Amino acid sequence: MTHAVPAALLGAALFLAAEGAAASTVYGIDFPGGDMSFADRVVRFTPGFGFGGGVAPCTEASLALGVAQAAPDRYLGECNGYVSLGEGGELVLGFADNVLMPSGDAAPDPQIFAGGGHDEHFMAWIGTGTVESGASWLPLTGPGCAVLLGGSLGFDIDSLDGLAPEMRFSLVAIYDMPRYCNRRTGLMEYSVGEACRTDSRHLPYDGPWAGVDTYGLGAISTVPAPVPLPAAGLMLAAALGGLAALRRRNKG
Repeated sequence: MTHAVPAALLGAALFLAAEGAAASTVYGIDFPGGDMSFADRVVRFTPGFGFGGGVAPCTEASLALGVAQAAPDRYLGECNGYVSLGEGGELVLGFADNVLMPSGDAAPDPQIFAGGGHDEHFMAWIGTGTVESGASWLPLTGPGCAVLLGGSLGFDIDSLDGLAPEMRFSLVAIYDMPRYCNRRTGLMEYSVGEACRTDSRHLPYDGPWAGVDTYGLGAISTVPAPVPLPAAGLMLAAALGGLAALRRRNKG
C-alpha cells in the first residue's frame, strides 16, 4: 500500500510526458511521437571527398537533426537544411529521448530523408548500444545491405533478419557509396553512368553537393527512451509537487 500512490503518480507523469508529444505530419508522413521522433544527436561524422576529388562541401552534420524542414534545393546550390556526406562519407545519427522499435506490421518504422534522385547511392543500418562500447547493427535492407538510391525512404524493420520484437534502436548509420571505375565495363559505378576518365565538363553539374544529401531522420514507430532511476525520482518529485500545488489551489 505504501508504494501504490508513488507508483501511480510516476506512471501518470510518464503518461503525461508521452501524451505531451503531439503527433506531427512531415512530407505527408505521420509521426505519432511528434518532434520527439526525430534524431537529435550526431554520434559520428566522417565526410568523404567532393566533386573533382577536393574536400566535400555542405558538411554541417547538425543540419540533419530535428524535424526535416526542407529538401535540398539543388538549383540554388545553397547548403541550407541538409548535410552532404561526400563521396564515401559516413554519418551516424542518434535518438536521445526516444528509441526506434518494431511496429509489428509491414508499415515503415524509420524514415530517412535524403535528397536527390541521381548519384546518391548509399547504404544504411540501425544499431543498438553505443558506438563507444561497441554497437550491434542490422542492415536496413537485409543481408549485405543493398545499395539504396537517394530520396525519402521508409523501412519496415519487422522484416529484417535477426530482429526480435523486444529490440530497441537508438542509432542509424548512413554510408555513401563512392564512385569508382569498373574496368570491365569502362563505366563509373554508383554514378550517372559516365565513362571512366570522362572529361568533367561532360558530366552532370554536381554544384556544391557530393554524396547523399541528408536532411532528416525520423522514427515513425517509437516510444520514449527508458528513464534512468535518478531522473525517474525527479519526475516523481515533480508530480508530487504538482499534486500538492493543486491541493493548495483547491483549498484556497
